[in-house]
Amino acid sequence: LGQKEEAIASYDQAIAFKPDLHQAWGNRGTALTALGRYEEAFVSYNGVLEIKPDDNYTIYKKAAYYILQVDIQKAITTLQNAITMNFKYQDMAKTDADFDRIRDDERFQAMVGE
Repeated sequence: LGQKEEAIASYDQAIAFKPDLHQAWGNRGTALTALGRYEEAFVSYNGVLEIKPDDNYTIYKKAAYYILQVDIQKAITTLQNAITMNFKYQDMAKTDADFDRIRDDERFQAMVGE
């Protein structure tokens, strides 16, 4: 419904009630990202991975975060981890605007098969 702040407050309540609810941490991270609050989103994504270290979607989202931080090496490494865990991220990364900054990078091109 576009009510990101209200959604974040709801996720905060869910997390307070059930701190190991990784979906609430992840959804909170997505809402924060949509608001441009990347540092807070990163903390939420780490919350997911503390509970569910193999959550490949969250690993994929962290790769995009590293690009925003201009930490290209971490972005490449993290994206490779996500792709290794689930090959669907190879196709997603090909068209995901979050990866535009590294689209010309040879490592990225090799990873996504371009």
